[in-house]
Amino acid sequence: MNERESGNLSFIREIIGCLTSPRSSFRSILEKPNLMKATALILVIAIVAAWASFNYTGKFPPSFFVDQRPGGIVNPEQLRQASMTINAIIGLIGVFGTWLISSALIHGFSSPLGGKGTFRSMLTLAGYTSTPLLIQQVLRLADSFTASQEEVLQLATGLQISAYPLLNTIANAAMNIFTIFRLWSIILLVIAIRENYKMSTARSIVIVATSFILIALLSMFLPLK
Repeated sequence: MNERESGNLSFIREIIGCLTSPRSSFRSILEKPNLMKATALILVIAIVAAWASFNYTGKFPPSFFVDQRPGGIVNPEQLRQASMTINAIIGLIGVFGTWLISSALIHGFSSPLGGKGTFRSMLTLAGYTSTPLLIQQVLRLADSFTASQEEVLQLATGLQISAYPLLNTIANAAMNIFTIFRLWSIILLVIAIRENYKMSTARSIVIVATSFILIALLSMFLPLK
């Protein structure tokens, strides 16, 4: 086995270890943080998320895309193709944006509370804690191939819990952020903060909760996932 193959196997073991024994895995990663590996993992998640978004948008009928401008002459099929590309790009940016912004918020909140870890190490660990999101996006990708047009249209209508648009926007943002896999990732983040900043579990939970409440609010205006 050559050095490259050995490195790939080591990377896979680290990813699996983050799910099976996160504390020991994070300690091992912190001994020699490799931001490039974490970035590669985020890139894979982002590509799968973008692909799923592309497929889902492609399920909409051309009639869904109507040029609403006065005298609009853009073909609905052209709008659909453009929307597929735009949503894929938004999905790609959203994964990276959430990773970077959440890591920055966590680091910003941790330092005043006595955290001693570095931002680079937090970025690295945050990348690895996104492993559950890889599972989520793979499932989304598989569903994007099999979902019917009716199911996709129903999903696009969003969650309507109130007569007030702002409340519906907040609810949809929260639903998009706080999925089962995201909550799994958040639990891993709590452990990662404990290991990186040498903080108590209580403080780590407060930092993560505050950070992701802000992420949910920001997702109303930014393409965060």
